[in-house]
Amino acid sequence: MYTIDIDVGGTFTDGLFTEGRHMTPVKVDTTPHDLTVCFLDCLQAGSDQLGLPDLAALLGQTQLIRWSTTVTTNVLAERRGPRLGLLVSQGHEHDLYSGDGPSPALELAGEGGVLGLPQTADPHVVLGLVKSLLERGVRRVCISLSGAFANPGAERQLQTIVNRQYPDHYLGSVPVLLGSDICKHPDDMTRTHVTLINAYVHGPLASTLFKAEDILRDQHGWKRWLLIGHQNGGVARVSKTRAVDTIESGPTMGLYASAHFARRQNHSHVIALDVGGTTTKISFIQNGVPALNRRPDIFGISLQIPMPDVASLALGGGSVARAKDGKVTLGPESMGAYPGPACYDVGGAEATLTDAALLLGYLNPLNFLGGARMLNKDRAREAIETHIAKPLGCSTEEAAARIAQCAVGMAAEGIQKRLNATGESASGYILFAFGGNGPIFATSLAEQLGLKCAYVFNLGPVFSVLGSSLADILHVYEHALMAKADETGLTRLEQAISAMRAEANRDLAGEELDLAKAQLMLELDVRETSGKITTASLPISHLDRAGLKKAIGEGTLELARLRASYAVGGQEPVPSQLGSADALSAKTGSRQVRWNGQAIDTPVYIWESLKPGNHVAGPAIAESAQTTYLIGPAWQLQVDEFGNGKLTR
Repeated sequence: MYTIDIDVGGTFTDGLFTEGRHMTPVKVDTTPHDLTVCFLDCLQAGSDQLGLPDLAALLGQTQLIRWSTTVTTNVLAERRGPRLGLLVSQGHEHDLYSGDGPSPALELAGEGGVLGLPQTADPHVVLGLVKSLLERGVRRVCISLSGAFANPGAERQLQTIVNRQYPDHYLGSVPVLLGSDICKHPDDMTRTHVTLINAYVHGPLASTLFKAEDILRDQHGWKRWLLIGHQNGGVARVSKTRAVDTIESGPTMGLYASAHFARRQNHSHVIALDVGGTTTKISFIQNGVPALNRRPDIFGISLQIPMPDVASLALGGGSVARAKDGKVTLGPESMGAYPGPACYDVGGAEATLTDAALLLGYLNPLNFLGGARMLNKDRAREAIETHIAKPLGCSTEEAAARIAQCAVGMAAEGIQKRLNATGESASGYILFAFGGNGPIFATSLAEQLGLKCAYVFNLGPVFSVLGSSLADILHVYEHALMAKADETGLTRLEQAISAMRAEANRDLAGEELDLAKAQLMLELDVRETSGKITTASLPISHLDRAGLKKAIGEGTLELARLRASYAVGGQEPVPSQLGSADALSAKTGSRQVRWNGQAIDTPVYIWESLKPGNHVAGPAIAESAQTTYLIGPAWQLQVDEFGNGKLTR
């Protein structure tokens, strides 16, 4: 039986089809107008690659599908969600409890969408406010009152008032979302922001996911699981997924794949760099665990709940290059999948990073995406000459080199900025470079950062779906407490654990899973007296008050987190025996490539023909069906036991 993992990116949609130890990667163009189209295109491409007669034959042999989607991120970035109404405690209609000026989240509700409630609100007043919201086109109403974390009764009373007037069996029913239900956090701002985000993206996400499920069921007869990627590194069924949980789920899966290899190869400090067609993601792995951001910022909307720390740069293969003040800039505009870079020859006329890579000799115009698309070098040259070379007064080749240098500089600056924030030096890290364009810049970026080691990956172009293929069904429940290990604090913690266990049992039952086979783990985030936050992990089956008290110690328990997981199977990459260092059998010829301003006849290798143990001395290029791996001058690549490439200076 197959397991299928699909990740929708801004430019390409990646798929990984796994049967036993055999993994088949595919890439298709993303279709922003309707993501179910590229979802089905990816399934069809996998069926074709596997030599199956049709999609029905593939689905008939498929156990589960895991899908990470950009719908949530796109809706937030483009501000194209539905009109929302928000009721808050009077006096906080603009700050939304942040206390330092207008909240950026106000934009999600729009002008006039946030109304304040007095401490004691008459039902007629409440209905009048709701009516005014409905008259301006509001379709969902959020209620987030001050202090509702400790006492949600007032929110529930308001919900009852609205539901009584607008019952759900009428066409004019009004969905009411309570902050105390969506987010278990004492901070009024965080609770309000999470509620707004969830309500804003719920509709567009649900319509896309349910449409995909309907197509699979009604048109192809598939009745098994469609599991949705969450930012916690797990997956869950559509019916048990909160919209807010899917933010950046695709890039996060790449982060968890990085953590997997960091643990397997005992690398304690890793910079994970994912360079795609539209964006670049930067994250860090420390001691095999993804770094967390305890005060994340979601498109300008701040929260106080820990999330995987993934920083985004508007940098990718489709990033538009400009000449400005005698220099080259890249982005934030991107040509995306349509019309794409000029070299795609389907209408794009702007100069992009991909056009530069083609002119520099990095890319083979006849073997882009395994030959699925032919690249037009003349179109790339024309775009770079028009938009970069002539304005800067330099040759086209020099202009292309400046574009590539700009990309490396942007990535290095983004990484250094994150390191500076932690007071760390890059020298203690190694680089993991992946995504469709990551392997192209691995050695030049590592060089600029002063690193002596970098890794590129056999499945690097589809690294996020590799991370997805390792994902189990996972539900995470968080309950902020801010409590000491005294009688009162421990009682509150025990009550929170009981409530989270009840939620976990409900959700796992809703997934139609055997509760006896689920694993429950409690994590306690404790702020020590020094200010440092540590996390203690405790099996739920061995909890007692003494153990809880010991885990908290003299610190303050900030957050209790329950992880409920259920293994659904995933084939981890299996190591092979290292063989000969001689890579001559993988060599296929050579071509002119510009390195540091000089054109050099550079040997070209077929990536799929390289074997564990093979060594390739730079400068060299290894081409795969999905990407190009550049081995810079003074660098050497060794294929490791997993088929990945270790690059050393």
